[in-house]
Amino acid sequence: MKQTYQMFFGLNTPTGTISQDSWKAFQDVISMSFAGYTVQDCEGAWKGSQEATKLVTVTTKYQDKVNDVCAAYINMFNQDAVGLLVSNPMRFVTKVSEVY
Repeated sequence: MKQTYQMFFGLNTPTGTISQDSWKAFQDVISMSFAGYTVQDCEGAWKGSQEATKLVTVTTKYQDKVNDVCAAYINMFNQDAVGLLVSNPMRFVTKVSEVY
């Protein structure tokens, strides 16, 4: 069953912050896993410290792929965790076909 997953990727690391180029490289991992997704810039906090955060939203039936993307981020950037919110699937409003 499809679910909507919101993944919260904090940009602070133990030695600084994740650069825009490094984020773009990681976004290739996301693109290889999902045909469509949304990325938003937001602010968050982890262990009492404010940090810039990327919020990635995807609707999929492949929870394993979501977990793999989160694990890749944790390993690539030495993160403690990735926030993950799971909810009912996003609905899409589409153009009505002229055929119908």
